[in-house]
Amino acid sequence: MMGIVNSFCFSMLGSIRFAGDLSPWLVIAAAGLGAVLVALIYLRESASLAAPYNYLLPALRASSVALVILVLAGPVWHRRYTVGTLGRIVFAVDQSESMSVDDSSADTASYNRLSRALRLLTGSSSQPGWLDTLSKSHDIDVVAFSSGDPITIWSTGDDVASGSASIPSSTAGRPSDNPTESGGLTGLVPSGVRTDLSSSLQMMQASGDGDAAGVGQSKAALVLMTDGRSNEGPSATDLATSLHSAGIEVHTIGIGSPDEPDDVMIVRVERPDTVAADGTLVGSIMVGQSGMDGRELSVRVESNLDGSVLWQSNVVSDGRSQQTVPFSIAVEPIVDRIHNQSVRGVQRSTEVLDLRAVVEPMLGESTTANNSFPFRTAASIRDRRMLILDGSSRWEVRYLRNLFERDPAWEVDTLLFGPGTDMPRLRRGSQSGEFPDSRESISRYDVVVLGEIPIDPFEATDAVRLREFVSRGGGLIVIDGRYDRIAPIANKFLSDLIPVRHQDRMITTVESLLPTAVGLDQPTFHIGGDPADLEPLWQQLPVPTTVAAVTAQEGAEVWAEVQDADAARSPWLVTRLFGAGRVFYLAADQTWRWRYKVADRFHARFWNQLVAAAMQPPYSSSDEYAAIGTDKIEYSPSESPVIRARLQDTGGKAVGDATVDALIIANDQVVATVPLSVDDPARGTYQGSAGMLAEGAYQIRIRASGFDASALQASTPIWVGQWNMSESSPVGLDASGLAEIASAGGGVYLHESSAAQILERLKPLSSGTIVDSDIVVWQSFYWFWAVIVLLGVEWLMRKRAGLV
Repeated sequence: MMGIVNSFCFSMLGSIRFAGDLSPWLVIAAAGLGAVLVALIYLRESASLAAPYNYLLPALRASSVALVILVLAGPVWHRRYTVGTLGRIVFAVDQSESMSVDDSSADTASYNRLSRALRLLTGSSSQPGWLDTLSKSHDIDVVAFSSGDPITIWSTGDDVASGSASIPSSTAGRPSDNPTESGGLTGLVPSGVRTDLSSSLQMMQASGDGDAAGVGQSKAALVLMTDGRSNEGPSATDLATSLHSAGIEVHTIGIGSPDEPDDVMIVRVERPDTVAADGTLVGSIMVGQSGMDGRELSVRVESNLDGSVLWQSNVVSDGRSQQTVPFSIAVEPIVDRIHNQSVRGVQRSTEVLDLRAVVEPMLGESTTANNSFPFRTAASIRDRRMLILDGSSRWEVRYLRNLFERDPAWEVDTLLFGPGTDMPRLRRGSQSGEFPDSRESISRYDVVVLGEIPIDPFEATDAVRLREFVSRGGGLIVIDGRYDRIAPIANKFLSDLIPVRHQDRMITTVESLLPTAVGLDQPTFHIGGDPADLEPLWQQLPVPTTVAAVTAQEGAEVWAEVQDADAARSPWLVTRLFGAGRVFYLAADQTWRWRYKVADRFHARFWNQLVAAAMQPPYSSSDEYAAIGTDKIEYSPSESPVIRARLQDTGGKAVGDATVDALIIANDQVVATVPLSVDDPARGTYQGSAGMLAEGAYQIRIRASGFDASALQASTPIWVGQWNMSESSPVGLDASGLAEIASAGGGVYLHESSAAQILERLKPLSSGTIVDSDIVVWQSFYWFWAVIVLLGVEWLMRKRAGLV
């Protein structure tokens, strides 16, 4: 008889449930239909009566018929109320990728860690879960966390509001086996690429729980169910101490085995951001392993476009936790395949190589989710242009010019002027071999290298050109030297552009070159080897013999410093944004010395990466009317893509007065519209920021007033996501870390094998209980008295109306 149970909440005090065999909606529909039919039939008799008898009599008869039919639904009045004070418990379940490990040595090897944690809460067919045990006497929330804010997936508070008080049941398999299971628990799957153990503690701290805790006894508790592998966020131990002082206990349940499972993974891929379309993509793949000593690993790079294998190699695991595998791929065949799928009428200056590194899964691996690593590189089809300005042909300029002139993706213009050169006076104009004399002519370049030029030929108008060039997105690299010519130029013309102040002295006792913490995080300094060994590598490079002593201006970042014999440090590489562009300053000109015995191994890679960091990427796609581009092709979820566009009419004339929007498209649907503001009306350029986007792949197109949508075909792809394998290495249970958190929080640490003991700590938190009461309305005299009263009132009114 109780085969179907539905409920309708009327208030926090109670709700109506239906316990009949028939669907309550079917019975309600039948009652409504029956009431209408009875009212219509009755109206033929009462229509001639005076008000209110003409409508009250049919209404009374219809109501009584409806109540009789509703008996078939089995209405039950349910009430839930609290006696005493309930303790509050928050179960915080780790949902990160490391919880997908199934710990093959565990007794419950058929379940992964997340599934086992959920089974403790929901129970099984033979044993009730913790939620069932505690929900009658405690206010319970279950939240899932990885990084970011925790998400509530089940709460007794929600059940009280609905009157259902249902406890989610456990499935027989992994959580993903039944994603539609009730309660939102058994459909939970490991998905977070990072773990922030502090997030759930911060949530408790923000909620203010424990403020009203009784003396000597806490009324609230947080139970962390995790493997303890935290790689993001502040110290959970410090937060646990703060919660304990506020009257909130913090307990930890360790899920998993402390032993590292057998696994092989792709940890990271080192590669340049851009590469020439007819060049070679050279990089390295960092392969991590545990338990694979001496086994042969198959590593490859595939195209995400068609799945074809572009490079492959077999390596033998050397027993180290991580080893580097270099790769080299010809770019031109990949670009040709992409070109064959391009939209007609759209020209591209860059093509995105959408690739992934893969290590072949090995027998006995704990998980294969970390065996691939997607990455992208932009292949530059359009030649880049560089302008080098200097007052002499010093070694730094020679090697720099030769480096980029040999690169088919670059065009280099070198101007050596001043006393002792072939150009005593600086020639200005719009041709090669002349210093640009207009905004248009200097905008042809992507980056300008400013060396030690003499101050006499340099004029204020030249400084204006450089300032405009950088502010509009160009890159400027200033290379100082022993001639001390940059300081006068900076003081007289470019004090706001060059990000340092000179101290009128030179450092001649340099002991070492040291990247700062900020610099080590920049791809510019990743010039080879394991990133963990970057600092020692830089200290081994030949140091400059003479360095200009400078201090960084406000707002500038120091990426590297030199240290003298007295351990005093001075900036060597300083950078700052200026408008839409970026300026780099080097306090010495002797990076060419890095070529000693190793040729271009370090020198070429550093300069290519520094130039890439300095200049703004070009428009990646254009059609007859529009060009569009972004500052990068890959973004983290916290970054905001910068979108740039240029408009022109059929005659090629710039259009600088249109209303322009960028359309952000995912899965052929417009998911966001970004207004672009006018950047330069004379050039028809526009710019805007897209804000933070959800992880995924997007296409960006533009629409503009005065242009038909079918005419604007140019688009550019971007990807949002922070691919990071730190969540997968290591993955063994951190029991000591969890015990430390529990001790700081005044709680206990328990392994999952003895986790049931936590109930004895949680039960005393509550001094109350939740009472449920049901009144079977359809079997009670109240329901029948209601029908009798309606019929009785109808009979009295019929008598008064003269129908009886």
